[in-house]
Parts: sequence; structure tokens; C-alpha cells
Amino acid sequence: MIQIQIDDVSFAYKQQKKEQLSHVTLAIQPGEFILLCGKSGCGKTTMTKLINGLIPHFAEGEYSGKVLLSEQDTRNLKTYQIAEHVGSIFQNPKTQFFNLDTDSELAFGLENMGADPARIRTRVRKVAQELEIEGLLNRGVFELSGGEKQSLAVASVYAANPQIYVFDEPSANIDDQGIERIRQILFKLKKQGKTILIAEHRLYYLMDLLDRAVYLKDGNIEFVYSNEEFKNIPDTHRRELGLRTFYPIDTAVCQNKKPKPPEALLTIADLTCCYRNEPVVHRATFSAEKGDVIAVTGTNGAGKSTFMRCLCGLIKESGGTVTYQNKTYNHKQRRSLCYMIMQDVVHQLFAESVKQEFQLLNHTVSDDKITEILTELDLNRLMDKHPMTLSGGQMQRLAIAVAFLSDRDIIVFDEPTSGLDYTNMLVVSRMMKKLAESKIVFIITHDKELVQEACSRILRLADGKITEVS
Repeated sequence: MIQIQIDDVSFAYKQQKKEQLSHVTLAIQPGEFILLCGKSGCGKTTMTKLINGLIPHFAEGEYSGKVLLSEQDTRNLKTYQIAEHVGSIFQNPKTQFFNLDTDSELAFGLENMGADPARIRTRVRKVAQELEIEGLLNRGVFELSGGEKQSLAVASVYAANPQIYVFDEPSANIDDQGIERIRQILFKLKKQGKTILIAEHRLYYLMDLLDRAVYLKDGNIEFVYSNEEFKNIPDTHRRELGLRTFYPIDTAVCQNKKPKPPEALLTIADLTCCYRNEPVVHRATFSAEKGDVIAVTGTNGAGKSTFMRCLCGLIKESGGTVTYQNKTYNHKQRRSLCYMIMQDVVHQLFAESVKQEFQLLNHTVSDDKITEILTELDLNRLMDKHPMTLSGGQMQRLAIAVAFLSDRDIIVFDEPTSGLDYTNMLVVSRMMKKLAESKIVFIITHDKELVQEACSRILRLADGKITEVS
């Protein structure tokens, strides 16, 4: 029996001429674990939206073909009927939370299905035990780390017990511990016979789980691999396909180390930073020089983003000094010295088109310069598109492109390669190194491939202390 049948489906989002999917056909059996892979913008997320009913019920556009769930056309099903069978976990779990505390979030789906309150309480406890997340109970949603939020998102779907799970890049912004937690949950779901579809760039943690890998290119299914065929793709061909490493990288090692100059351009001395009045960084001391691309690493919740926001002057330090070119800058003055690209770049894109994003930052920038930067990041064909219509990876690259026009001396990126395939990760790596020719670049990241390709130094934040990794 075929559980999911995608039959000759084409889809173009509203106000876009180009089809995001073109004549796609795929049959999925009950209990299969399907990986959707391919370069950024190839149509992976759109495929997930076909299965969870967001297309055609919410996403507007030109739609042809049909999607059948257990032989029922999704166009003829109500959204609540689809939700009874399909659970979705998005790249950014914050976008699917409806409550402020974890227990209420776990109960939310069952409440909407009209389940008995006593049954809901029992089910919430059982879910916490089965997924080994008892430590997440009775906590505030927004005090959780990135990995814990992702586990909560999976658990809230698991509570409703759907037969089909759809994941969209669940590992994008989480550390190794969070990825292992997600892998264990996926293993449990597979063992229970659930059908799993996962759109993902990080592949190493899925290699022993997947049954088939579907490779998309420009909205078409180009290859469908068995597990064995996928594992045996040669490294050179894997890179050509734009796929990330199939194997875990135990320790990131910088391949671009530079000798330390006698005098530092930037000196941070005894910097102490707080989050909600709680110290997260204690007396951090280090220096940096033009040309440095510095990875800022550590587990989710260690305080990496807080530390960098403090450096940029977005948060006032509790103690210590920041000196640049022998001048001490207070937090307000540092805002004119630093430029930070946030983890969720959607909050930093304001214009009506990709081209206008550049003009917002720099009114005098020439069309030739905009075209040059966009071409380098493979975004030139999207110049007239609205930023909100881009894929997650394309938005990331746009935010990086805009940073190139900043006149600031210190540039900070927060997880710049989340949602990026191998090819675009290399492009971003080259851009970072080029940017560092005239600036100091900091990168908050869990991406060990990026660290190896781009960074000259690694700072690790743990237990409130900054140490340099040799």
C-alpha cells in the first residue's frame, strides 16, 4: 500500500513565474524514512508543504497534479483531517509554539483535537518518559536552548501520535548534543514504524536511518538513491551535488591560521556580559587583528549570541573594556563600529526587493556593484524578488551580501550557514575571508565544515569563560 502519492505535481508560488516544483512524482510506503536533499532553493521545503497540506490550503500559487494521503486527495481534506495524520516540525521551532510553558505546549495539539483532560495529562507524562525529556517539563518555553526547543517541538507533535512526520532542517541551528537528541528521537520513530520525511543539509546523523534519499535540482527529482547507493556516492561527486559531509567531524580545525601580530587592533579586557541580569560571560579577555575570521563556538545556551551582542553594543556590559585602535569604546559607541547579522535574518530584511535591500544600507551603491556581489553569492537572478519569497538559505546569503556594503570595521555573523548546502557554504566561506581582508570577522557557529574552510581562530565559550582553541 502506498501511503503518500505525489503525482505529477507542479507548483509556482503566487507572483513568481518560475515553478518551484515541476512535474514531481514520488510514491512513499508506510514506515519509510525519506531524505529530501539538494542545493538551497531546489524545492525541498515546498515538497514538505505538499505533504502537510500547507500547499494548497495556505500557500497561494499555481498548482497542478495531486497529492494523495492514504488515497485521499489533500485538496479534498480539511486541514484538521490532514493534521490527524501528518505532524510537522519546522526549521525554527519558535514559529510553531503557541504557549509560554512546556507542559501546555505538549498538551496543545491534543486539546485542539478535543481529547479528554485526564487523557491529555497522562499522555504528556508518557511522551516525556518515552522521549526522555522529563527535564523539559514545567519550564518556560523561551528559557530553553535551541536543541531543547527542537526536542519540545518534536514532542508536541509526537503527543498527537500522527503516522507521518515531516521535518524541515531540524538540525540547522543546534549543537552536537541537540543533533544527537534529535537522532535518538528519529530512531525511536522509525522503530515504531512511522513514516518520516526530512528535508536536510546536515546529513551525517541520518546515514544509518534513511531508506531512500531523494535529490532535487531546480524543482525536479533528479535522483532517487537507496541507502546503500547514497552511502557509496564518491566524495568528489558528493561535493558536485552540493551535499554536506556524510561523516561526523569530531573536532573542527582551522586551516587558515595566521601568525599573531605584535600589536592588536581590537582588545577585549575583562568583559563581563549578562542576560536577564544573570552573568553569562565572565571577564573575557582576548585580542583580534584585521584579517581574523574568528569562530565563536560552544553549546546551545552557552551565551555566544549574548557575548557578541555585548561586543556590538546591543547589550551594555557589566564590566570590562573594548578598545579599538587604542581608543576605548562604550556600548553606544560600538554600534557605529560593529555590524551584526542575526541568526533569524528575516528580522533584518526590510525592503520590497533584493536590490532595494542594498540601497537601504547604502543609497549611493551602483547597480554594477550590487550585481557583482549578488552574482558571487548566486543571487543575481533573484534581484527583483521580494526577500520574503526566498528560501531560508537564500535569505541567509542575502543578509551576508548586504553586510559587504557595511562601512563598519567589525562584522559579526550568527549561524550564517544554517540552511546552506555544501556549495553555498564554500561560497560564504570565500566571502568571509574576502570580507576579513579589510575587517575583523566573528562567526557564531556550530558548523564545523565552515570553521575548517573559513576560520583562522576558534574561541570557545563554556561555563561563562572564553578560551582559545589551538
